Amino acid sequence: MARATRTGSVVDNSLLVFCLIASVIALFLPAKSRDKSAATLRRTISAPLALLQRRAELSRAAFLSYDDRMQRMGDLASLRSDNTGLQSENARLRELLGLGRRLQWGFVAGEASPAQLDVDVVQHQILQTFNVTVGARAGVQPFAPVVSEGGLVGMIETVDAASSIAISYSHPDFRVSVTTPNDSAFGIVQAHLVSSGAERGLLEMRGVPFRSPLKAGQLIVSSGLGGTYPRGIRVGTVIREIVTAEKWARTYLLQPSAPLANIGPVFVLLKKRADAGVETVWMSPQAADSAARGVAAAGDSLARRDSLAREAALQESAARRAALDSARDSTATDSVRPRPSVPSPTAPAGAPVRVPVVTGGSAGAPAPRPAPQPRDTARAPVARPTVPRPTVPRPTVPVPNGTGDAGRAGRAALP
Repeated sequence: MARATRTGSVVDNSLLVFCLIASVIALFLPAKSRDKSAATLRRTISAPLALLQRRAELSRAAFLSYDDRMQRMGDLASLRSDNTGLQSENARLRELLGLGRRLQWGFVAGEASPAQLDVDVVQHQILQTFNVTVGARAGVQPFAPVVSEGGLVGMIETVDAASSIAISYSHPDFRVSVTTPNDSAFGIVQAHLVSSGAERGLLEMRGVPFRSPLKAGQLIVSSGLGGTYPRGIRVGTVIREIVTAEKWARTYLLQPSAPLANIGPVFVLLKKRADAGVETVWMSPQAADSAARGVAAAGDSLARRDSLAREAALQESAARRAALDSARDSTATDSVRPRPSVPSPTAPAGAPVRVPVVTGGSAGAPAPRPAPQPRDTARAPVARPTVPRPTVPRPTVPVPNGTGDAGRAGRAALP
């Protein structure tokens, strides 16, 4: 290492001495020779060095600008994520304020935070229990419903002075009596307990009478039976029927109306408000848009399948219509196609056609039209009908009244 350092210093010193000697010699050269030497040095040594320096400066500026751009992009991405979170939070708070205006009284607002998560919560966001920042001081009691703008979230299980613990609809012990808005079918909703898959976190509606089938997208609300949940709270929407061993009742898979991911602020209904009923809160015109969005979200997969089936049916109908139109066009073409002229079997080709003329009749009566005759390929002369002459009254001549030869002779003598 020391040897390499000494060698490098010797080379540097040698180059320095050479440059000094060359500069001294250049000072004593004639002006013409000095200019030529300077031009040669600029072309061979100075120009490449200047170009190398320029490229180095551009590369340094590019690196600095790239770092600056990346930093700005990171700041913008951070601001965008923060803005998206704020927008979603503001939208959720606005919806909750709308729910508060519809409820008007008998509820307590609180912030929900996860208390116990399922083992697979990172992948499926299955929230079974959560804390609520209101307790007995605010009038919260066990078995009080926990709701949000979407609908039913869960039920208060234990109550402390300033906080409470609630179970969500994904808890294995959760049950709620439900019905359709028109009371066409009743059942019990519980968590859809599956170990994994896309159906994890959904609900099951069990005990539906076999004579009461439900369609996909049907809204399900709490029935008010049992005394825990008042009637009219949205629970979910029907996705499809589940085939089970129970042949005397139907089971349906439901999409929950209130998502558990990022649950945030919630309302806890007090006992007086639950006893008074909330049937018109989630079924009001102000909540119609939210209900429509919930139904649309619940039937996305079914809508895609139905759209494909509908498209296939439309294509088949269009094909049938095209086939009928083509058949109808061909029939119409055959009906208007000109028929070939057939020569008359009685008259040879080229013979003149005689038209019968009827004479006689009263004065001024129009002549009858000739009967239509088949045309021949050769042009034949057509006889014109004669116009009848007017009848002139004849003079009256006495005629002998006789039936014999004399009478006949007298009548013959008349003009």
